[in-house]
Amino acid sequence: MFKYTCFLIAFFIFPNAFRAQNTKLENKEQYFLTQYKKYSENEDYDSKADESLKFSGEFKKFIAENPETLTYDFKLLKKKLFIATSADKKLRFYGWDTELGGTMKSFDQIIQYSSNGKTKTIFNKDQADTAYFTSEIIKVTLNKQIYYLVISNGIFSSKDNSQRVQAFTISNNRLIDSNKIFRTKTTALNKIQIDFDFFSVVNRPERPLKLIKFEQNKLYIPLVDKEGKVSDKFLIYQLNNNYFQYIGIQ
Repeated sequence: MFKYTCFLIAFFIFPNAFRAQNTKLENKEQYFLTQYKKYSENEDYDSKADESLKFSGEFKKFIAENPETLTYDFKLLKKKLFIATSADKKLRFYGWDTELGGTMKSFDQIIQYSSNGKTKTIFNKDQADTAYFTSEIIKVTLNKQIYYLVISNGIFSSKDNSQRVQAFTISNNRLIDSNKIFRTKTTALNKIQIDFDFFSVVNRPERPLKLIKFEQNKLYIPLVDKEGKVSDKFLIYQLNNNYFQYIGIQ
């Protein structure tokens, strides 16, 4: 009888706690969506700057103080922000346009990751000013170690853009981005970047652009000519047990 009573108590308490937590996150998501729209649609630069700074500070504080956000979907907010999450939900990048740049976009971000059951965050307490935002995280395994291929994008003008892939791993409770898992014929790299003319791919339908791809254990890096035009050929890096090895052009 005692076990049955405990079961009933747990049955009613835990679903209610889960719903309460979800309601809290949904309410905060709606709040931040409103705050984002408020500054992004503001045409007065000075007040836009103040509201943008307020959003960055409040959003970073909320994510840092609420570790359960790592696995929350943010269905509404991800339509406005860039929220990229690994398949195992252990790494997430949040990025957003501060709306304070011109044709050279200015982004801010917060990184969230899980290690040994604890959720940690990395962010600049002041509003960041970076031209990069993350659009995709690809999980791979090298030598029994999980790596995350983080695809990020830079917008330096209406014409000059870039996309890069960088290797991240979680080790000893730290997020490490310096491991050189990409091998050319002569060099080991921790990231690969292409700079390109946006107008050469402007007709592609996907946004953000998906130029760098990972398919069937191969990493495809678009070949770009001297004028920055993205060609239909790729530099191919083959995944093996220990690293990605460059094997040629396809």
